[in-house]
Amino acid sequence: MTYLRLTSIRQTMKKTFIIFLIVWTVAGCGQDKMDTPSCNQNLLASSSTFHSLINSLPSNVVEGLTKKPDASGALGRNREGYFHVRFQMDIGFLASYAVKFNSDGALENFILATEYSFNKQKPAGDFELVIPADLQYLGQPSAADLASGTSFFLSALGSSLALLNQSTWFASRPSDNLKSRLNSLTPKFQLAMAFLKTQKEALKQYDGDAPNRLLFDALAFYGMGVYLNDTEAKTIGIEFIQLALSKQDAAGYFTEGGGFDSSYNGVSVRLGLILLGVLPSQETIYLALQKALSCSVQWQASRVLSTGEISLKGNTRVYPGGEEFLGAEKQIAWIDTLLTFYFTAAISGDKSYEALAKRVENFYN
Repeated sequence: MTYLRLTSIRQTMKKTFIIFLIVWTVAGCGQDKMDTPSCNQNLLASSSTFHSLINSLPSNVVEGLTKKPDASGALGRNREGYFHVRFQMDIGFLASYAVKFNSDGALENFILATEYSFNKQKPAGDFELVIPADLQYLGQPSAADLASGTSFFLSALGSSLALLNQSTWFASRPSDNLKSRLNSLTPKFQLAMAFLKTQKEALKQYDGDAPNRLLFDALAFYGMGVYLNDTEAKTIGIEFIQLALSKQDAAGYFTEGGGFDSSYNGVSVRLGLILLGVLPSQETIYLALQKALSCSVQWQASRVLSTGEISLKGNTRVYPGGEEFLGAEKQIAWIDTLLTFYFTAAISGDKSYEALAKRVENFYN
């Protein structure tokens, strides 16, 4: 039984066939009858760094997404007792807050949460797992599941480190205590990346049917590769981007569970936009990713109702009665779609995407 990945293929397989029969009957194809984009317009023709994307976000959005770690550095589910490093992913919002507001306090919290994470690192470079008592009935996760969870965490860490280095506020600061604490973790970062490299093929197979997870893997390898100046890691990251792009439907969405999913497509586009902000524009994969994401974000916009709600109609994974994660039914990942629209507005200059982001925010808040 899976623990740490954001899908459960085994739970999905039985439901996918039924969903497709229903959707095919109603719509006559693999999607419902909401308007879908032609994908002719390249919204993302301009380049933008991840740092500029974060700076473009409204202050209240960054503030609302940022959660303070406890005194030990634990975030998310780990605050109730350490579970796995996968649940430290909110470090990304701490880094975003730090560079958005030039906040030493947020930077210190980011470093504290990172130190906590690597205090749980094992000699091989992977991380401890402590299953909570109320979840032990699920059994033990597989080695590939744990590797995928580690990749999720390293995607948040790698993009955070890249973000800090793009920030003049951080990059030009003297080598004070905070910078020294972060630099002292570099050998542990290298060990984690060395472990993840040994899991490359396992991740390609395990995450192969879910492009959102392939993009988490891509960001883990490429983001950490940028920070560590690790050419091999960056090359592997590009391999995962290519795999994810191969999973895009002609209509624009990234296929999940054999069809479309308005929750996970938003996740995929957000991750892809971060990758665009980290990748040099001269990378061969850059233009292909740019065009794919432009089409995908237009499809994502087509799923937003006039109320701001993101339609779950026809989804293969996230819908009432759909997949579960750790015993609870999955809910729409609306924050990913919110950030996707804000980032798109910043890159394209198209204010309609900013209005769309605010409509989504108003509905779910």
